[in-house]
Amino acid sequence: MEKLFLVVMTMVFTMPFFTGHTAEAAAKGRILLVASSQQTMALKNGTKMDVGFYLNELAVPAQYLAKQGYEIIMATPSGARPVMDASSNSAKFFGGSEAERAQAQAFTEKLPVISLKKANEELAHFDAIFIPGGHAPMTDLMQDEELGNALRYFHKQGKPTAAICHGPVALLAALPQAGSFRQTIAADDVKGAQLASKGWIYEGYQMTMLSDLEEWPGELHKGTQMPFHIEQALQMAGGTIVNAGMYKSHVIRDRELITGENPQSDLELAKALDEALQKK
Repeated sequence: MEKLFLVVMTMVFTMPFFTGHTAEAAAKGRILLVASSQQTMALKNGTKMDVGFYLNELAVPAQYLAKQGYEIIMATPSGARPVMDASSNSAKFFGGSEAERAQAQAFTEKLPVISLKKANEELAHFDAIFIPGGHAPMTDLMQDEELGNALRYFHKQGKPTAAICHGPVALLAALPQAGSFRQTIAADDVKGAQLASKGWIYEGYQMTMLSDLEEWPGELHKGTQMPFHIEQALQMAGGTIVNAGMYKSHVIRDRELITGENPQSDLELAKALDEALQKK
């Protein structure tokens, strides 16, 4: 009896942290959805803007993948639930449907959230990484050591890694000097950024992200620039940039990496990630 008790207790304490989810979802696969913990970002003129995740860029892919049977686990650097970019909380991003917007928000608010540190302890239990957009990844995610470790692990294992709009900037966390890279590129220190951009695992990969042409209208509206442009940052680190027409769905897949250009790419990105997981 004592031996049986010890066996049971050992099983309990060595089980992964995923509880309360269906066995069916677990059997299909688990996706690590990584979001920022930041709520503000400093702009070029020193002012701050509110940031967060873009609702459709997070919810549309996550809902689609959940319907296919995948379990979605959200992770942030702090382990707290991320905030939504208020400007994305609009029916216009859901074909004008207020019902779909509300459903997306409710779905997002129910996703389980853990810390990136905790996720790193259980990386073998995940089948893909997905990083939604919004400007927030330009702050903490692109220089987060835990995310960098997870990206390098998935790269080595050949497991799918997907990101959309501003989300691809978070791939820079895999740089050996990610923190220095962000600091130097935000300071317009081109030489320093070039030195800090060495050794990126995605060097030579084709990828897409929100283009400069798609970023500029927002900057003109605000009367100031972003701290840097993500298209230039990813190109400087060694990415091969392939952008399409403005505000049109556009997804690129190169090896294990899947990237979407803008909010309009949400569903196409989800389908590409599902296809990659099925082949894997």
